[in-house]
Amino acid sequence: CIAMPRELITLQVGQCGNQIGLGFWNAALKEHRQANEEQLYDEALSSFFRNVDLRYDDPKDIPVGDGKGKIRGLKARAILVDMEEGVVKETTNSSLGSLFDQRQFITDVSGSGNNWAHGHEVYGPQYRDALNDTIRRTTEYCDSLQSFMLVHSHPLYYRM
Repeated sequence: CIAMPRELITLQVGQCGNQIGLGFWNAALKEHRQANEEQLYDEALSSFFRNVDLRYDDPKDIPVGDGKGKIRGLKARAILVDMEEGVVKETTNSSLGSLFDQRQFITDVSGSGNNWAHGHEVYGPQYRDALNDTIRRTTEYCDSLQSFMLVHSHPLYYRM
């Protein structure tokens, strides 16, 4: 049996990416709650979330199976990146905080001060390995990865 691609990993980068990402997760949960009143862990839900057994420090995945298993504990298929940790902390302190696996956070305390060049030239090389390891670990939780969704802001340059 060939598995159809289904999982999507969200990469939320910077203040804007993480704030929009939080809104996305609110909307995704609301939509799934309305369409899945029995709270079953099915293929649609597995696109964005892992169903995990939270009794372990490293939560163990519970497979989709026949799509009739109950939700035990959801973890978003998300990686949160921000060199100023405030927005990521806001996410973890929100009502959705338990939805995120803190091992999938890449943060620093000083920030880039809205200076993209500093973020690219200083933090990029400094955090490259951590980001690659986090992406690798997150993809290993997928049975059939379909895609990545990158959520971030992009500076606009104006010519006069």
